Amino acid sequence: MDISKLMRDIHNASNEAEKQKIEEKIKEEFSSLSESEKESVKNEFSKLWGNKLEETKSVLRKIDIALEIEEISKYISLSKIAKDYFGKSKEWLYQRIKGYNVNGRPAQFTPEERKRLSSALEEISRMAHETSLKIA
Repeated sequence: MDISKLMRDIHNASNEAEKQKIEEKIKEEFSSLSESEKESVKNEFSKLWGNKLEETKSVLRKIDIALEIEEISKYISLSKIAKDYFGKSKEWLYQRIKGYNVNGRPAQFTPEERKRLSSALEEISRMAHETSLKIA
């Protein structure tokens, strides 16, 4: 039983009826397996599902950064953040925020760069808060 192929088939199904046919085929094939084969298939499925889940989490983290930064970019200068906190251009920062392809791969923040961006935003937040207290 090729779990990867069946998962791709379900993903690529064009409608609900097609998905149901594939699911029925899976159930049929699965029920004809021995207990040890069923256990093996379950383990393979868990492994594949875990990998897909991690890939999905990674994509969602990228989307989350882009959405959050987009909201605050109306109020703060991303080019200033790029220059002052990273020593880079605003284009460099946008490439990572939006995941644009650079040299054939999507640009992304390293874990250290994510921390630096977070720290920069915290520092800007503190400055804004202190300023608000001074003028109140």
